Order: sequence, then C-alpha cells, then structure tokens
Amino acid sequence: LTRSLSITSVDQSMFEKAQGEKVTLPCTFVLSEEDEGPLDIEWVLIPADNQKKEQIIIMYAVDRIYNHYYAAMTGRMQFTNPDPRSGDGSLDILNLKSADTGTYQCKVKKAPGVQSQKIQLTVLVKPARTKCSIEGSQEIGKDVILKCASQEGSPLLSYDWRRVSGTQELP
Repeated sequence: LTRSLSITSVDQSMFEKAQGEKVTLPCTFVLSEEDEGPLDIEWVLIPADNQKKEQIIIMYAVDRIYNHYYAAMTGRMQFTNPDPRSGDGSLDILNLKSADTGTYQCKVKKAPGVQSQKIQLTVLVKPARTKCSIEGSQEIGKDVILKCASQEGSPLLSYDWRRVSGTQELP
C-alpha cells in the first residue's frame, strides 16, 4: 500500500471576516517517502466574477517564495510559516479588502504527489451612510417615490419601510 502527499487541513472551507481584519487560510500537508520531487506550493485566487481569470497570488518553488504576482495583495500576504517545507503552506492575508472575496485554492506538489484544496473567503463590509431622497411633487393626489441607498455593504443590504407618525397604514 503506497500513500502519497495529503493535505491535512480540511476543518474549515469557508471564512467570513470583516474588512481590515487578518485571516489565515489553512493549508497543512504531510509528504510520503515516494514524494521525491521538488516541493511546490501555489495559492491561486479564483475570482467571484467568472469573467476574470484565475490569478496566482503567492508560491513557494525551488526553496524560494514568490509573492509579487498579484499587485492587489502585495505587502498584505505571506506564508504563515516562513519555511513552508515544515508542512505548513497556510496563507495570511492582512488588512482585508472587499475585493479579496473569492475562492482560494492551495495546490501542493512534490512529484509524484499532487493535492489541492479550495477555501471560500467572504470579506464583510459595514454599510456606508444611507442616502435618502424624495422624488415627485408632494401634493395630495400625486405620486412620490422615497429612495434610500447605501454605496457599500456586504452581504447585500435590505431595507424595511415603516410609517412612524399617523395611524393609517401605507398603501
């Protein structure tokens, strides 16, 4: 019975964090004796918008860390363990931004072993100040439109309208 490289961090595949916080995306692994090739660890961002292509954000190859591929995260990400050969290829992302939301994939290769694991990250953004306005002439018998919107907030915001003075229900 031969056993190959395996990823051991499968405890959590979804993370929700607030904008500005730090997250550690886990990717620990164990090698087997027959895995003799060079160790290669690659983190890929699969964007929520499937029109955009997958992007390598950081990798470890031939005993070096390469972290300059993805300008949007330069200086905000690092391997949790400075020496991923230890079996820990986990990724820290600092000062989270809403654009960091997406599916992250950790790929570990050491020939002939290859394994990968996907993790969903959602960055929550508190709502920006809500702007409200009224459209239409405010005369009896005329229609008006009451509008409220916030430029930012995730998950998507929902609004609830209530009449606060007078007793009649709104139409």
